[in-house]
Amino acid sequence: MTDETLTDVTKPKPWLPIIAIVSLIIAILALILPAIRDKPTAGPTERSTLDRIAATGTLRVGYEGYPPYTIKDPATGKLSGLSVDLAEYIAREAGWKLEWIKTSPDTKIPDLQAGKFDVMTEPIFRTIPRATRVTFSRPYAYFGDAAGIVKKGDSRFKVVDDLNKRGVTIVVRQGYTDQAFAADNLPAASLRALKVDDVSQLFLEVITGKADVALADLEQVKAFAAKHATEVEARFVDPAPSYIPAGLMLKQGDFTFYNFLNSSLEYMEANSVLTRLNRKYGLAPSLPPTVR
Repeated sequence: MTDETLTDVTKPKPWLPIIAIVSLIIAILALILPAIRDKPTAGPTERSTLDRIAATGTLRVGYEGYPPYTIKDPATGKLSGLSVDLAEYIAREAGWKLEWIKTSPDTKIPDLQAGKFDVMTEPIFRTIPRATRVTFSRPYAYFGDAAGIVKKGDSRFKVVDDLNKRGVTIVVRQGYTDQAFAADNLPAASLRALKVDDVSQLFLEVITGKADVALADLEQVKAFAAKHATEVEARFVDPAPSYIPAGLMLKQGDFTFYNFLNSSLEYMEANSVLTRLNRKYGLAPSLPPTVR
């Protein structure tokens, strides 16, 4: 080996540090790229509803009209009710204004998803199908479900299991929890699900002899039975056959706003605000008999 060759072998190569640096960068990227790939991207669409409310100073609340939670005066258009008081309390404490947006039973979820309003403070039943599309706050009310209306003097049905017989016709509102209850628990009966806006249309099916019993939520059944005491009787009311939790409804994935709403409800429970509102509107305590 010549001196010249020896010099070439032992002479430092200027490109070796570059290769080492590139190799190190590749190794680091191999570690962090999967984490970056799997992490949801943060962009304008992920901005929390709470940020928008804070920027505008306005909380937009969707409502259907569900006495005594949301009541609209036909003469003045003014809203009142427990859910209205609840929303006003939250907005007042946070320093916001309120804007009320009318929606309907069939459009409330699409309207929420389209961003027409921020939240519904009317108690929305927390069901499995709905939970695939929206997020619910913790429950602030529980509703007796599958209470019944029968014709005056009809003594055939003492308990709800008495309905589970061939030849018994049950009418319910299509898409409501009473329909699911009857389908799951009363398979022997004949079940008719009607698409109606006013629950009293169900009860008229019983009055006119088109159904043996109408199932609906507890408060609606009691109110109708009291108003039409000469025509119908309430059944399965103390307690109701089942109780459904209900909470505020918001878009899926907005955990900042979700945490804010839950904190607001916890504060209102701790300060007895919800207890006072239940008393004001003549409602039962927010917990069902099974867990009181």
